[in-house]
Amino acid sequence: MVEATGDPWEIYDAALPFAGATYKFGPQRVRMAVVGLGGGALLVVSPGTDLSEAHWERLSRWGTPRFLLAPNHFHHAGLAAWKARFPDAKVVAHPRAQALLRIKRRGIPIEDLSLLEAALPDGIRVFSPPMAKQGETWVSVKTNEGAAWFVTDGILNEERLPRGLLGLFLRVAGFRPGLMTNPFFKRFFLEDKAAYKAWVRAELDRDRPVLFVPSHGAPLRGADVGERLRAATDAA
Repeated sequence: MVEATGDPWEIYDAALPFAGATYKFGPQRVRMAVVGLGGGALLVVSPGTDLSEAHWERLSRWGTPRFLLAPNHFHHAGLAAWKARFPDAKVVAHPRAQALLRIKRRGIPIEDLSLLEAALPDGIRVFSPPMAKQGETWVSVKTNEGAAWFVTDGILNEERLPRGLLGLFLRVAGFRPGLMTNPFFKRFFLEDKAAYKAWVRAELDRDRPVLFVPSHGAPLRGADVGERLRAATDAA
């Protein structure tokens, strides 16, 4: 699913760059992403924790983080550490995520998503389901293979669920291995499920992604990625 280079990062497009890395958050692994904006400026999406020195060294060869995107009000674990390491980077989030982020990460200025949008080059965009209450924000990247989506909590592709009580709880809540709409996202954070499905279909028609990179689960690559995302959304 990713370029096998021995790099500590998962490499999706080396030239941009567009890369990912997983970090531990509670009992789960969560994926962050780095996207090149040109001129050595980087966008870091869902900045993570516990990265190795090899991760930091590789990052320095790509450039310097200019924006740290909290893609909803849950994905904030690494903001303080990244802001301390890169004090000139702007922390940005969707307006619906900002209030809780300012409470959870006191002392860190949280700026509007529009600041990032104004700096994005052609081929990269951020987009948010208008009906998502927690400020869910996705990233579309034009790679050398075609469009790629980085999705935070709306769509999952877990290869397996945890064992024990946590796994039992997740199964009862509607989680299962494989590509699917996040049951918690659907149940608690969508104001209009029918409108959300229509919105996702329209975005898929616009981009026709061939690479799907989730925060939760395994990346997918191939000509059928768009249809698989459509089916997972329609089945929700």
